[in-house]
Amino acid sequence: MSEYRHEDGIAHVSLDDGKVNALGTVALADVNAHLDHAIRDDAAAVIISGRDGVFSAGFDLKELRSGDAARESLRRQLIDLELRIFSFERPVIVACSGHALAAGAALLLAADRRIGLDGPFNLGFTEAKLGVSLSPATVELARYRMPMPWFESLVSGDTFSPHEAQRAGLLDEVVRNGNRLAELSRTVAEQLSAIPRHAFLELRRLARAPTTAVMRAELQRLSASP
Repeated sequence: MSEYRHEDGIAHVSLDDGKVNALGTVALADVNAHLDHAIRDDAAAVIISGRDGVFSAGFDLKELRSGDAARESLRRQLIDLELRIFSFERPVIVACSGHALAAGAALLLAADRRIGLDGPFNLGFTEAKLGVSLSPATVELARYRMPMPWFESLVSGDTFSPHEAQRAGLLDEVVRNGNRLAELSRTVAEQLSAIPRHAFLELRRLARAPTTAVMRAELQRLSASP
């Protein structure tokens, strides 16, 4: 479950299913719908946050294990959302309030700025240890954000503490408490939205064009599959 509110020109998307914010068909569709809402509201920026202790632990495992068709559908949905956030018409900030794993970590990589809460949290891609692969689109997104040797964590399945995740390229900044997380997320949203929109979007498009092309090609390939 997720909620949307528009406050003082900033759209807020809050993920909270009462558990680990698993990303299933409905959850991914809801985030997309909230982004539509932000455009209708002409929000200056979007802040996506999680619940206390967790941003998202990744895909809904029940859906993921329900068959090949369901698994591929979820992957298409995730790539579509990654790509939309990565090229969204407004700046997108993630306020990471805890664990961010697998598909949850992928959403971190797609945002313009990622601010994390310090604590006993794990962030990263656990697919290797679960015996599953990542999509080429998500790998390319990680390549854009994560320098070596941390990029190789996609192969090992290693995860990071918030401060380690900052060095690894999953987060831009780490703060000590929830109040500061909300305050800094708002400040960054205001700073990014103060940049003339046409310049921000065009420069971001140019900077991300090679990564976006790979992601679009993978999405098209999956969408064309029977």
